[in-house]
Amino acid sequence: MLLAFTIGIILDTFQDTGGAHAAACLTLAYTRPMWLSLVYGESYKMKNVKILKTPMDKLAVLMVLCIALHHLVFFSLVIFNTSQILYTLKLTLSVGLASLLLNSFLLLLFKHRIKA
Repeated sequence: MLLAFTIGIILDTFQDTGGAHAAACLTLAYTRPMWLSLVYGESYKMKNVKILKTPMDKLAVLMVLCIALHHLVFFSLVIFNTSQILYTLKLTLSVGLASLLLNSFLLLLFKHRIKA
């Protein structure tokens, strides 16, 4: 939790977002065990989950859930206007898809290096 807050507050400092990154990072860190047990089931509870060695389908589901939650919290706090809900969702979807593509590319790149 401390690492998530530190990363979030550093991003907030440089982007002047008033704590939105810190709140989104803390929300994700707090709900991370729930997402891991939802995706990996019993193997997460037995502590034998290796992220870079898991199948890509489970990794994709985990990334979609975590990216969607993080961006939804972040953009909800940045925009903070109930009349802009559609804009918030559109922004969450578009930036979330870009983040998912970038993360997938990086994961494929690193997964390939570890296997070789």
